[in-house]
Amino acid sequence: MKNNVKKVRQQKGKSLYWLANSTGLAYRNLWDVEHGADVKLSTLYRIAEALQCKVTDLI
Repeated sequence: MKNNVKKVRQQKGKSLYWLANSTGLAYRNLWDVEHGADVKLSTLYRIAEALQCKVTDLI
């Protein structure tokens, strides 16, 4: 599934390491999400909260 997680994260000036630390998710899992892996809605909510955006901005 194509998503905008990487794009939004970069627009906010945050690193993938920062996002992993902020969400409590594994770096590798986030890397997979950014590169098209299937992602749970609950994971998108955690990412959106950390990046202070809406879930719809990420998909």
